[in-house]
Amino acid sequence: MRELRQDRGWTIEEASERYGVEPAHVRRIEAGRTNPSLATLLSIADAFSTDLADLFTPIKAKKDRNL
Repeated sequence: MRELRQDRGWTIEEASERYGVEPAHVRRIEAGRTNPSLATLLSIADAFSTDLADLFTPIKAKKDRNL
């Protein structure tokens, strides 16, 4: 998710507003120190305008599919 956020130029604070969670929670999620709830994952997918499954697909695989 960090790569997706950075690709869009969002700061942690901007992402937290879009996801509806605290900035500290975004940091923990991106660092792999916590597992987000399904509701949070759905909010994140919505913020990226993507399917939930896409959050679990490596960025490289997505780029390879688009070639």
